[in-house]
Amino acid sequence: MFTKVLTISLSRQKNEVHAQFHETVVMLIENVTPSALGIEALYQFYRPAFNNELEALDIIIKSEFTEQISEQDRVRDSIFRGFSDAVKSYRNHFDATYRVAANKLWNVFLHYGNIAGKTLDAQTATVNDILREFQKPELVDALNILQLNEWKDKMDEENQKFQQLMMDRYNEAVGKTTFRMQTARVETDKYYRAILADLNNKLLIGNNDQVFNDFIIELNAVIKRYKDILAQEFGRKNKIEPTEQAPNEQNHQHQHQHWTPVPPRDNDKPFEK
Repeated sequence: MFTKVLTISLSRQKNEVHAQFHETVVMLIENVTPSALGIEALYQFYRPAFNNELEALDIIIKSEFTEQISEQDRVRDSIFRGFSDAVKSYRNHFDATYRVAANKLWNVFLHYGNIAGKTLDAQTATVNDILREFQKPELVDALNILQLNEWKDKMDEENQKFQQLMMDRYNEAVGKTTFRMQTARVETDKYYRAILADLNNKLLIGNNDQVFNDFIIELNAVIKRYKDILAQEFGRKNKIEPTEQAPNEQNHQHQHQHWTPVPPRDNDKPFEK
């Protein structure tokens, strides 16, 4: 039965994920060997193109991790942990109104998870998302009840400082390299697609050995995994429900929230390194 190699939107991948995907494909090919797959001629262009992409990515990564940026990242992480710990402490308050307010904020932290484990750009985007969540009326009320607006404002301040440092660094040192990265990605993808077209032709013709067929199965599994990563990144958030209802609170106050909270647990640590 004819099976095609799965397709994936490579242009939508972030630089790091794009390089990881091709690195995995390269490993699969070299484990089997290009000659066993009958793609020697194409592979001799694909591998150098990917090496050039890795070099461009390495320059970008080194440019991002200057001491100044690393220090600001540590400051930002510290504020995250302090803010989340302050919210968490109120979840055990004797007053139900305080507990309700704290759980509303805590659900936001739980939803976005351990942001300290994300890439620098992903951390920045996540903090911006959290700050937008905190603009919702019910969460504004929760912050006011717990008197935690200073923590929110400080988190916003440190995140903006980090964004400015990254922008300055990119503008100063990475402009040309970013163009090189874009060009390298196009070349890598071009030869990857040429290899896929050749593999699909071989599948259409048939009469391939078990090594070839097993490689296609493994390659499709890899592509499926990276398609799932894209789907998760661009997928919609689910709706939120309140963790605890305060006395006399009306249900209509929550009808505009957009995702489902994880039930709170005492040992949850959304910003643990």
